[in-house]
Amino acid sequence: MDIYLDIDGVLLGTASPIEDTVKLADHIITRYPGHIYWLSTHCRHRENRCAEWLRANDFPEDLVRKLDAAVRPLYWETFKTEAIDFLRPFVWLDDEPLLSELRRLEEHGAGSSVFVMDKRDPNAARLALEHLKALDDGI
Repeated sequence: MDIYLDIDGVLLGTASPIEDTVKLADHIITRYPGHIYWLSTHCRHRENRCAEWLRANDFPEDLVRKLDAAVRPLYWETFKTEAIDFLRPFVWLDDEPLLSELRRLEEHGAGSSVFVMDKRDPNAARLALEHLKALDDGI
């Protein structure tokens, strides 16, 4: 299974405690090696600035290094769904997918493949981790 990972509202700028965000990131890195992709505005138009952005926002350096090594860049122009491989099962973690992106997911029968994280919810990272673990159990 592929994991598409946003940064803002998922790893940064979220009410989730950093401990929960770290657990979520560690689980993704450990469980899905080779199948993790940045789907973030910080990795767009042929520029990958994800590690730079995480560092600039005081994300734990050891985790920045792990993510930088484990997460592959994806480039897209207008909509994040341009970069999704709909031929493979996936989970997309994002806080604000656009309505047009949600429609595109539905067109491909993948509406349930996005996990929308409420950046105001202090339980968001924990809930995302529980969601992934439940999927892991089904694999």
